[in-house]
Amino acid sequence: MTEAFKKYICKTCGLIYDEELGDPDSGLAPGTRFEDIPDDWYCPLCLVGKSDFMLLDSTKEKSPSDSAPKRKAKSRADVLIIGAGYAGWQATENVRQALPDAEISLLTACDGTVYPKPTLSMALSQGRTPDDLKETTADQKAAELNIGVKTLTKVISINAQRKKVMTTSGSYQYDKLILATGAKALTPKVEGNAAKDMLTINDLPAYRRFIEALKGKKSVTLIGGGLIATELAEDLISQSIQVTMVIRGAHLMSQILPEAISQTLEAKLQAKGVQFYKNSELKEMHQSETGYQLHTDQGEQFETDVVVAAIGLAPILDLAKKAKLKTNIGICIDQHCLTSNPDIFAIGDGVESEGVLQAYLEPIRRQAKAIAAYLKGEETHAFKVLPSLIKTKTPSLSIMISPPLHATHGQWESTLMVGDNQRLLYKDGDKVSGFALSGELVTSANALYKELFSA
Repeated sequence: MTEAFKKYICKTCGLIYDEELGDPDSGLAPGTRFEDIPDDWYCPLCLVGKSDFMLLDSTKEKSPSDSAPKRKAKSRADVLIIGAGYAGWQATENVRQALPDAEISLLTACDGTVYPKPTLSMALSQGRTPDDLKETTADQKAAELNIGVKTLTKVISINAQRKKVMTTSGSYQYDKLILATGAKALTPKVEGNAAKDMLTINDLPAYRRFIEALKGKKSVTLIGGGLIATELAEDLISQSIQVTMVIRGAHLMSQILPEAISQTLEAKLQAKGVQFYKNSELKEMHQSETGYQLHTDQGEQFETDVVVAAIGLAPILDLAKKAKLKTNIGICIDQHCLTSNPDIFAIGDGVESEGVLQAYLEPIRRQAKAIAAYLKGEETHAFKVLPSLIKTKTPSLSIMISPPLHATHGQWESTLMVGDNQRLLYKDGDKVSGFALSGELVTSANALYKELFSA
């Protein structure tokens, strides 16, 4: 009798590998057993290795418990970390590994729950509730790493000269400080008596509010046409929810995706019922008898049940500025992730290196390694800004992109176009600084990335 197919989940990003479906985009045919996957295979979403996957059923046996012993943060720490998102926990794990005897504490304004954030834009299609996304509590994670943790505590200010952090529950001294304060979701300026009802989805509590608002509803309007908005659209239509997208630009993902591939994706989404208002901005949001009435700057008016803003993120700079650190678009860091203060590091969505912000998991992992190595007295993992390799969560069309790091005078040039299978290179003169692949051509993404960007 043939053994039933199993599912495995990436502990980092929440991607599910289903043996029955395989992963054709990575060259794994349907029916490929997990144990038969080559050891050099990596998660197509977050690029971690095969060893970071676990059997999906076993995650239910490890559901977090709120009754775990409390791990109190000490009033003084060798290394103090602010923030409990992916960046904060990555920094904690790497520093603990590098400094096994150090006193480490973590402070966070949230409850510190560990969960895979990329799953927020695909949880509906996976059939997972907000509770299903929880991996472990802050206290459980702190016990695992032997650190102190203080949750639901807002940091008010940093006195860099005295190496002291002031919070709503007291002060904490540090020898070295790591800022993992992240970024906040942007919302458009909208008039109307229902503007305050607009939702954003940038963390688990916000996602929970979204799921509550979605109960019994049939239509959702997404404000924005970037990567997250497009992935949310795909997730919503998988549940037969009518989706409308109000997009400021001329096409989907205009900042990272060439128009040729975007048009193909748009056509597929339109065939599934998605309605687009392009070159438009939401200006008014009013309550109606059944939901909300929306008005755009182009004169369009329509009704919807739920409105979600997904127009991007803005680095949170308040604490960095209070500590008199150098900031620009984000908190400025060097190759060791040091800020302009030699005792303060920064990591994650809110940091800027070489004039670039990279709000992806893979750079955060390298930043955490760089910090830990430097604290250990080594420089083996100096952080360098590298082009990102992005797989979009768009089942309607497989897409992999490595967008150019800097805006130049270049342009996208098509080198192959056969139906859904497209390959475009971003070229500035003879220099190639990015690429975009769709359809069956995504299987060549890793090889092309190495060819173009490996030293």
